[in-house]
Amino acid sequence: MMLESTGMKDAVKVISAFTVFKFIKMISEPFKRMEAYRLGIIDDKGNFIKKLNDLTTQKEKNSVDAFHRLIINLKKVIDKVPDPHFKAQMKTIPTAMILLKDEAEKYGADGDYVIGEIEKYLIENDVNIEK
Repeated sequence: MMLESTGMKDAVKVISAFTVFKFIKMISEPFKRMEAYRLGIIDDKGNFIKKLNDLTTQKEKNSVDAFHRLIINLKKVIDKVPDPHFKAQMKTIPTAMILLKDEAEKYGADGDYVIGEIEKYLIENDVNIEK
């Protein structure tokens, strides 16, 4: 029973790390790369063009669920930061990966392993993290 409990805790840690990575990755991408933008729900500055009550398809609703609205609103706040250096730093994947490593280690995960797996995934999918 103890092994099952430990496995579940490890799974929760991996899921949490993945969610944090997804969150940080989405923060670093421009609004134009978001599904909500492609569907005409938000503009290139994250402002809502369509009201949530007017969304009809599940695809539209999923593109602005609570998680995505959090991202959109946080990105808008970051865009208001007056220091351009800090603002740019907040939107880079390498900076996000450092924050993710620190967060993973807070939960007892091996931060270097998490980062290594993410880098492996990015390389396998031809994602250039320096851009």
